[in-house]
Amino acid sequence: MAESELRVSEGSRAVGPVVGAERIQVLDVLRGVAILGILITNIQHFSMVAGAVRIPTLFGDLQGPNFWVYAVSFNLALQKFLPLFSILFGAGIVLGAERREAAAGSPSGFHYRRMVILLLIGLIHAYLVWYGDILFTYALAGAVAFLFWRRSPRFLFTAGVLLVAGFPVMRFLLFAVPEIFPQLHLFPGMTMEEIVAADVEAFRGGWVENFRMRRGYALEDQTVGLMMHGFWKASGLMLVGMGLFKTRVLTGGVGRGVYWILIGLGMGVALPITFGVFWLSYSTGWQSFWVRELSNQVIHWLGIVQSLGYMGIVLLVCRGGCRSWMGRALAAVGRMALSNYLLQSLLCTFVFYGFGLGLYG
Repeated sequence: MAESELRVSEGSRAVGPVVGAERIQVLDVLRGVAILGILITNIQHFSMVAGAVRIPTLFGDLQGPNFWVYAVSFNLALQKFLPLFSILFGAGIVLGAERREAAAGSPSGFHYRRMVILLLIGLIHAYLVWYGDILFTYALAGAVAFLFWRRSPRFLFTAGVLLVAGFPVMRFLLFAVPEIFPQLHLFPGMTMEEIVAADVEAFRGGWVENFRMRRGYALEDQTVGLMMHGFWKASGLMLVGMGLFKTRVLTGGVGRGVYWILIGLGMGVALPITFGVFWLSYSTGWQSFWVRELSNQVIHWLGIVQSLGYMGIVLLVCRGGCRSWMGRALAAVGRMALSNYLLQSLLCTFVFYGFGLGLYG
């Protein structure tokens, strides 16, 4: 969601768009890049069985063009654009609070009304449209992250990294207490082949069949997924985004060297390591448990570094203004990020699910 896409007017407290001089164009461009980049990964969730994004041999073939499409999306998109989106959400929290406070309004009342609206939209989206919703998680993480919007950049960066580390900590606890896993499993007692068959049957069926499977996936994501990784990563990166906004990194207000460092780390360090893990996964047929766990951690951490590399590229390009047709187009997408995010779900579920064109799988 575009954190600045909604505002509360001073007089009526009605929700409406932030327009005109209130906007920072480079943030819109970055948000447009993020929302379109997320679709590269999400479209695999829309079109294939759950889990095929991380284990591509789970369903369908991985030959010829299918392999190259998966290789590109894994190395360049998987968990690379969602971190950028989370960072921008955090920046938007600070921006909205500062503007609300400057207008003699209540930043907390303004923010929490918006989070309630976002939570409700997320619930509707998750259960009635697509289970892979992120808005529910963002509403909860945003409610917590707001508590720290006045803190110093150093505090925000430190706290953000510690929260992001919640994912590996939770994975360790899951292994340390293995009896937890059966309680968290959505399909107890079913083999992987049976789970895949049930998934395909549900999403190739009508809306009611879709809903029954989607309801289970959405509930699992909003409970187990939230506890295991969703909340930690989203809230942590929001704090990082607050720090980057306060230090003017996100608005292009620091020297070029900073952005070249981000690009170097993202493209020169994170990308080659990610490719190495991809090749290791491919060489083991995506069957090795420990290689998958290594892949999860690499994607979790280095995906963030790579997203900062993308951010550096955009901010360098936009230092002289984003007045090209591409800049204007991306800014337009970013200004309507929430609408574009929901439209992606409506279009893709129609294309792939059984109630539409039925191209699932």
